[in-house]
Amino acid sequence: MSIIKKYFPGIALFLIFLFIGVIHYKDYGPGWDEPIHRLIGNVTYDYIFNGNMTLKTIEFRNLGTGFELPLIFIEKWCHLTDVRDIYLMRHMVTHIFFLIGALSFYVLAFRHFEHRSIASLAFLMLALNPRLYAHSFFNSKDIPFLVSFVLAFTLWQMADTKQKKYLFLMTGAACGYATSIRIMGVLLVPCFLVYVLWDIVNNLNNGTALKTILLKGLLFLLGFCATLYICWPILWSNPIFYFKEQFLSLAHVHWDGEVYFKGNNIPGSKLPISYLPVWLSMTIPEVWLIAGIAGCIAVVVAFLRKPVPFLTDMSNRNFLLYLMCFAGPLAVVVVLGSVNYDDWRHIYFIYPSLMMCGLFLIHKLYATAARSIVYVLCVVQLIMLTTFIVKYHPYQYAYFNNFVSHKDQYLRNHYDVDYWGIACRDGVKYILDHDRSDSIKVNATSMIIDNSCLMLSPADRKRVIITGRRGNPGYYITNFRNNHPEDYRYPEIFYEIKVLNSTILGVYKVNNK
Repeated sequence: MSIIKKYFPGIALFLIFLFIGVIHYKDYGPGWDEPIHRLIGNVTYDYIFNGNMTLKTIEFRNLGTGFELPLIFIEKWCHLTDVRDIYLMRHMVTHIFFLIGALSFYVLAFRHFEHRSIASLAFLMLALNPRLYAHSFFNSKDIPFLVSFVLAFTLWQMADTKQKKYLFLMTGAACGYATSIRIMGVLLVPCFLVYVLWDIVNNLNNGTALKTILLKGLLFLLGFCATLYICWPILWSNPIFYFKEQFLSLAHVHWDGEVYFKGNNIPGSKLPISYLPVWLSMTIPEVWLIAGIAGCIAVVVAFLRKPVPFLTDMSNRNFLLYLMCFAGPLAVVVVLGSVNYDDWRHIYFIYPSLMMCGLFLIHKLYATAARSIVYVLCVVQLIMLTTFIVKYHPYQYAYFNNFVSHKDQYLRNHYDVDYWGIACRDGVKYILDHDRSDSIKVNATSMIIDNSCLMLSPADRKRVIITGRRGNPGYYITNFRNNHPEDYRYPEIFYEIKVLNSTILGVYKVNNK
């Protein structure tokens, strides 16, 4: 069976979503962190080609450049100079990488289950997750990191079943690349090496097999170290020192920001242990969440029933890997007391692991009398997600499942919704389309207005004058963050954007008379 025929449903889904992405990638505003991410890419580029040492002292040097640097290369090669063109390119490339990850997830699921329907479901679990779908355009950190995990899983599964030496080298390279995006990727190394160690223990009396296993382990480490070194230029001058510095930053990230959780503003460094579990329970689609949790339990039960046969089965044992890559990072965040940012975006990368455990259970149920029920539940979930994505385009990042109330303004009054101010670009555009003045003074709750103007046409950018309260602005824009989830006392609400009955962006007309 040819590869195209074998993976055709996944390839078809990839092309369909790529077509949709090409049509709609211009609809998303810039994220709060996008200028910072582009800055670290530019600083790294200058370090490589111009010898600029700013990379060694910049505040954000702990941010990996594995994905940011290629974006700068594309920017330079395409001779992009206008900021709007630059950010549109970044959005399209990031989304394409996300779709590559979804296709890889299809391949991974197909190789495990040899079932096209389940493999297609795997693709859609990623591509039709509303939050991930929206973030796949403007989040060039968390989404590429998620994709790098999927690529590493797929290559490992191929290496583990085919036992080809070059695949172990490529798996190590995928882990190194993941770590060059975010240092948390280093957690993949011990997860994979556990299986290498297990194979060593089981072949202690077989000298030939032992040498082969050791060689594969060394090739994995070689691929990891070489790729990490190449893709993260800050390591070039002193790899041990800077790697240690980046690793220690896992537990000591300095962030003075607050998040809005259960109706309270709480410092990101002092959030309760329940923070991540609550966000996971509210924002992962209902059926996928239940299947994932039940799947984790099913994997543990299957392992405990027959531990040795489970670990010697080249397919089944990888589900323990997925379980480790789901639960492990959560444990690390709690143990190290790492800072938690808005919602759970910094650990989006655990989502594919949870979904693989869910697919483990779905595959088991598919062979029982419960098959029809599972089929109906999955189809209903996919219809619900598609409906949400279409109805609330391009604000899918504000998705909450039905396990949390959707009553009027409930979400806005209890949780961060548009915390990155993505919709602000549309607020500014609405003002420009309905106020024909040559220059318009606009004020906002934060620097989201600066970022939003980056995505406007040069002509529109000239019309917008960003000013403070004392500059007599004509309009005030808010994403209801910064300790202010309630309405503002301006005389007129000029424009608002709502998702699930909660306002995520408000534009007020200011009466300066």
